[in-house]
Amino acid sequence: MDIREAIEQNDIHFLQNLENELQEELTTQNNSFFHFALKKENITFEIIKFLIEKGADINSKDDYNQPSLHLACRNQENENSFEIIKFLIEKGADINSKNDYNQAPLHLACQYQKNQNSFQIIKFLIEKGADINSKNDYNESPLHLACQNKNENSFEIIKFLIEKGLDINSKNDYNQTPLHLACQYQKNQNSFEIIKFLIEKGADINSKNEKNQSPLHLACQYQKKENSFEIIKFLIENGSDINSQTLRDEIALHLACQYQKKENSFEIIKFLIENGSDINSQTYYNESPLHLASQYQQNENSFQIIKFLIEKGADINSQTNYNEIALNFACEYQQNENAFEVIKLLVEKGSDINAQSYENNQTSLHLACQYQQNENAFQIIKLLVEKGIDINAKTYDNEIALHFCLKNNNKNSFQIIKFLIEKGSDCNIKTESNETLLHLASQYQQNENAFEIIKLLVEKGSDINSKNENNQIPLHLACQYQQNENSFEIINLLIEKGSNINSKTLRNEIPLHFACQYQQNENSFEIIKLLIEKGSDINSKNENNQIPLHLASQYQQNENSFQIINLLIEKGSDINSKTLRDEIPLHFACQYQQNENSFEIIKLLVEKGSDLSSKIKSINETPLHFVCQYQQKENAFEIIKLLIEKGSDINAKTIHNQTALHFACQYQQNENSFEIIKLLVEKGIDINARTNKNQVIGLHLVYQYQNQNTMEIIKYLIENGSDINSGNYNNKTILNLFCQDQNNENSFEIIKYLIEKGADVNHKDHFNQTALHSTCKYQNEKSNEIIKLLIEKGADINARNNKNQSPLQIANSNHDRKKIQILLMNDADIFNIEKQQITQEIMDIFPKIYSINQDLNNFLKSNENFPDFQIKSNDSFNFNLHKQIILLRFDNDYSILNKFVNICSQKSKEIVQLCINFLYTGFPDFDNFIEIFHNLINYKTEKYPKLNNISENEIIEEFFKEIGLDLNWINIKKGRKGIIKDFQKFYQENESKNFTIICEEKEVKVHKLILMIRSELFKGMFLSVEDSSNEVHDYTGKTFETIQQLIYFIYNDEIEENKITKQIIQELEDVKDYYQLNQNSFLDLILEF
Repeated sequence: MDIREAIEQNDIHFLQNLENELQEELTTQNNSFFHFALKKENITFEIIKFLIEKGADINSKDDYNQPSLHLACRNQENENSFEIIKFLIEKGADINSKNDYNQAPLHLACQYQKNQNSFQIIKFLIEKGADINSKNDYNESPLHLACQNKNENSFEIIKFLIEKGLDINSKNDYNQTPLHLACQYQKNQNSFEIIKFLIEKGADINSKNEKNQSPLHLACQYQKKENSFEIIKFLIENGSDINSQTLRDEIALHLACQYQKKENSFEIIKFLIENGSDINSQTYYNESPLHLASQYQQNENSFQIIKFLIEKGADINSQTNYNEIALNFACEYQQNENAFEVIKLLVEKGSDINAQSYENNQTSLHLACQYQQNENAFQIIKLLVEKGIDINAKTYDNEIALHFCLKNNNKNSFQIIKFLIEKGSDCNIKTESNETLLHLASQYQQNENAFEIIKLLVEKGSDINSKNENNQIPLHLACQYQQNENSFEIINLLIEKGSNINSKTLRNEIPLHFACQYQQNENSFEIIKLLIEKGSDINSKNENNQIPLHLASQYQQNENSFQIINLLIEKGSDINSKTLRDEIPLHFACQYQQNENSFEIIKLLVEKGSDLSSKIKSINETPLHFVCQYQQKENAFEIIKLLIEKGSDINAKTIHNQTALHFACQYQQNENSFEIIKLLVEKGIDINARTNKNQVIGLHLVYQYQNQNTMEIIKYLIENGSDINSGNYNNKTILNLFCQDQNNENSFEIIKYLIEKGADVNHKDHFNQTALHSTCKYQNEKSNEIIKLLIEKGADINARNNKNQSPLQIANSNHDRKKIQILLMNDADIFNIEKQQITQEIMDIFPKIYSINQDLNNFLKSNENFPDFQIKSNDSFNFNLHKQIILLRFDNDYSILNKFVNICSQKSKEIVQLCINFLYTGFPDFDNFIEIFHNLINYKTEKYPKLNNISENEIIEEFFKEIGLDLNWINIKKGRKGIIKDFQKFYQENESKNFTIICEEKEVKVHKLILMIRSELFKGMFLSVEDSSNEVHDYTGKTFETIQQLIYFIYNDEIEENKITKQIIQELEDVKDYYQLNQNSFLDLILEF
């Protein structure tokens, strides 16, 4: 359990046990735990009190700038809220502090009054000095907020606030007074008492808000409680202007008719009218109360409301700005079960039955036919017709009511349509788009009576070959919209009645084109068969030169698609007919493999003589290209195999020089994609063919379009001859590409495999970037392992790109601490980074990287280091050294040692010192080197100007030449890595080990000299033993594995990664301090990561 969980569970005992930690957290975590507690609904008073006593800042603010007292006042769901608020104020909480919205605690207490103690809280705040007239950013006083609340004590709170002198007519930024808000938010059972009290205390009953609404307007609009009637009645009786208008010219009656949601809405409307409301008042849009009542029939008393309005003199034919009368609205919005009675009443009371709207010239009959939402829709339409409505009245689009019926999917549609036709609807009338009723009926076949409707229209003389604006006859539309189980019967009927079966649209399409394209019906095969038997031109071409077989091959959506295509071929379809783009049906079948029978369809087309080498104009793609590109179906492999076996040119190239292999590698959409690629390679496809646009081979595309088989595909292509070092248009090889984008879960394994198979780790793309440059851009753990691998396999760690950046500079610019560490560990050249560009990460990591060199440097300069060997300079100065170290650096070659001693005897003391420094530390002058930001730059530029603009790897060799000493014949390893390589040899050599460490009764042999160099503890231990005869150290308290890893680190400056456990890491931190290793030790970096 942590602190947050303890607060969540009100566990005071857990918090008490964490006393010191809790105090620290309260100060360091910006009081976040304290704020969290104040927001919890069930938090106890004891927890809050304890947190304050332990240092929580009582006036601190949360992340949203809310002070603590604000949080407590907001959280009144808590039954302890009063105690908490009282305690906060007693402890010094600022009672008038403001949040970002200028709200004081009193505002929030009034706004969030959810508790029976809310009144007590508000009263206490005011008694303790809360500014009662304080306003928030919306100019709201506490009274405004209290009037919006639904707490059972709201009335007492409002009463108390007014008694304390709050301005009852104060207006907020929206010009609302508390009375406006009380009328709008009638959430409370005491709403009536609140409103009554406000008025009695002087609230301006006719005050207007920014929309010019009075409290009466709002009370009529927001009828939320059973006492809404009493509220409205009280407002009117106390002087509310009943005909006052809003900015939209609405009076209270308009709003009461529009928002008739409550059971007492009728009583409200009746009362308003009886008390002088202007029954024919019009809004800005010229809407009367009757318009609104007819439109918003949301109440069970809607009929009574409309009837009452009419009886009281409402103008039944009053028109809105769009020429709509109440009857239009009633026919359009027939949601209510009383819709028929309402419409009947309006008609009987004199509504102009043929009134047409200004917007689209619709009559009530148009609207009733369009919006058949009521179970009495037929009775409504019948009523209108019987009352003399013009059955053939036209809209601006030339549509009559019957047009709207045909578009509607009502269960009574057939009955209505039949009725309208019998009553004289014109069956051949055309819309603005030249569509007849038969066109619409053929298009809208969703209705279960579609066949009967079409049959009726035909029998009534509808022109069967009439053409719309697209030159489509009804048969075209029936073939296109074959959504009904009777579609076959509909099409058969149209043909039998004389439809022109080869009639052409403006796009040169005949009905057969549509039937083959829109195979949506279970009877599609029978429909197409019927059309052919009745003489449809099977090779008729549309504007794109497509014959029906092209479309059937493209739109194979039906279970009978194979039978359809087979039928078309058997009946004489030209199997190699070409479109304007030179596509044959086989191209479409290979591209659109949407059917479970796609293989059989393609096999049929091939066996019937499709030209496998046919190429599409302008792109030169064959059917094989298409299948490899659009391999959506599970049988894509079988299709490709079939095409190849039947003679497809496997190496055919598109206009961009793409082969089938390029497409197969690019579009791996199929579970058999790998098998497809294998098949193409086995059949002899050119594995290294290049495109002429992006200069890519198949191998590049596998990277670009990766899936779960990427690794296997790459292996297969490379093992079968794919050029692993081939570059694309940017000269990026497959290795460069995978290093620049490591999104594949197998990226590391893929990169490792590529290197093992000969990928050039130092290949440079057109931007002179190597794989190592690319990898250093990505900040994830996987990329770090890839960097290690690349370096291990010989990547040039100091390669420069076109921007003169090395991998280290890229990692440095990204502040990537881990990558900087890895690169510096491997002697990345730090000299080429400008002084001002060196980041804090390098400043921190750099000294730790070279801690082993530092240890050797310190040891060399120490006066107590057990020297056993001497070298003299030409001025007879003696250097006391360690033979074991010098031989180690000279690969135990005594002849080199003797030659070195001889050379030193001929050189000055200063030069010999530099040589010895180099032997011990890997650098001629390590002290200057480690001060990279000052001394080293000066060291190069000032002391030895000839060393400018050369790298770290070159500087040592050039340095010795500069001082007149050629040491090339020695071949001593340089820098950090040089020292570590020699120490590693020492670690593996057992004969000269002269000290034993015992742990858990197990022994590990080491060199006493190495321990002295690396550990201050051992150095002091050996110096304190006079005869140095004690050659054993017994260590207890840690595991033997930990001691082993410590010794491994002392020699190798690294830890064996495969042996690291969480326990060893924790113990190493302790052991490091125990053995007094360098405080800037590289071990710190290892433990950090």
